[in-house]
Amino acid sequence: MVVLQAVLVALAVLRGVTVAADEPPTPPAAQERFAAATRLMQQGRYAEASEAYRGVADWPDGGAFAQRAQALFLAGSMLESARDYEHALAVHRETARRFAGSEFGRRAEDAARRLEEGGAARAIAFRRRLDAAWDELFPATDLAQRKGTRAARPGLIRAAELLAGVLRDFPEQSRARDVADALGDADMLLGRYAQANGDYERAMELARPDAADADLQLASLREKVAEANRALRRQWFDRIAKALLAAIVLGLAYTKPWRHRASTTMHAAAVLVLGTVLLAALAGAAAEYVRVHIDEASPVGTLAAALLVLLPGVTGELVALGFTAGLRGRRWDVGMAAALGALAALAVATSVVHAFALFPFLDSKL
Repeated sequence: MVVLQAVLVALAVLRGVTVAADEPPTPPAAQERFAAATRLMQQGRYAEASEAYRGVADWPDGGAFAQRAQALFLAGSMLESARDYEHALAVHRETARRFAGSEFGRRAEDAARRLEEGGAARAIAFRRRLDAAWDELFPATDLAQRKGTRAARPGLIRAAELLAGVLRDFPEQSRARDVADALGDADMLLGRYAQANGDYERAMELARPDAADADLQLASLREKVAEANRALRRQWFDRIAKALLAAIVLGLAYTKPWRHRASTTMHAAAVLVLGTVLLAALAGAAAEYVRVHIDEASPVGTLAAALLVLLPGVTGELVALGFTAGLRGRRWDVGMAAALGALAALAVATSVVHAFALFPFLDSKL
């Protein structure tokens, strides 16, 4: 992953090397070349940065100054960022050989080992397939944050397909856990919560217990599994609410309330709907006041607050009045009509809450 690689390399640059008393200092001209290489890295010009770092490692004079090892290690790391993995592996091997026993010699040895995991050809094929997946996932994720999941959906689907293919074909790679984790994130954005749950559980299975941050990784994955389960339950609540509302509408159509139209019923409907519209306007205004004067991070916006009052209220009122007219003359007609109106209002409220992603704020343990 280019971004992660650049961050790690930058940390290595900032950390530097402690020069032992018997080691000569870096020549000033070599230090300038090193700084120029670092600027190239920060600009994303990785191939040029690699050449510049190589120039420091092979500096013609100055003796065995310590920064030679760091520069050669960074030359290999820049080739990795440039996705020239074959040459990066060769440079890492050279660093490990030339500076065996040094800090950057050991780092280079570890980097070479990662590029040879399961065989150099297979490890490099894994990296190239993973790069292709990142190239789809990162722009799609950014687009989803800026314009919503619908706009990013095609890219997210392509990224998920690529990640699933990498995970299927290279399960033995040490970074397979990262692939499963990223696949879970993509499936969460796509609303495929059951699949995301399975992805995160697979990532937990692939997590390496000997990793430096193994406990932190597992804790993060457990929280993601829990969130996927909560999202799945919320999705089912929304589906059940919609199915219930559809059943109520069918029942209302069966009773044919329009056959029993009465002026009193129409007048009551008009008064109730008008009152609900006014309440919705007040709710929207209250939500706007809260966001402006009390809590600007309030999750309930003006539109959400207004619709949470308007849609369930109007639906419940019309359903109750409709069943009252349609069930006229039947036993318990008023009570049943009221109950069905309340159920319809609850179903619509559930769908509105889900549509505005308010479930997490109403109950983080739902």
